[in-house]
Amino acid sequence: MTGVQLVAVTNDEADLRLDRWFRRHYPGLTHGRLEKLLRTGQIRLDGGRAKASTRVSAGQEIRVPPPIEAALQAQKRPAQADPNDVDDLKKLILHRDDHVIAL
Repeated sequence: MTGVQLVAVTNDEADLRLDRWFRRHYPGLTHGRLEKLLRTGQIRLDGGRAKASTRVSAGQEIRVPPPIEAALQAQKRPAQADPNDVDDLKKLILHRDDHVIAL
């Protein structure tokens, strides 16, 4: 599988739970998505399956699958508003100032 990364655990990250390690490195990854990737074996610790509660040690390698990167890249793309929707919303504005917009 292309795009798979092997990330080594540093000394300052030793004894950290695997789910908390992912929260530090991939803050956009939801806990549910992480659990699914662990259950299906896509995330591995030193080549073996791991649980979210597994403690990591310095020097261990964490396999990070490409779906994580793809999901995070999709989150970074700004949503494009439909010009028709924008016009419709502007018509609904009753009052607007620096602090309030009333629709």
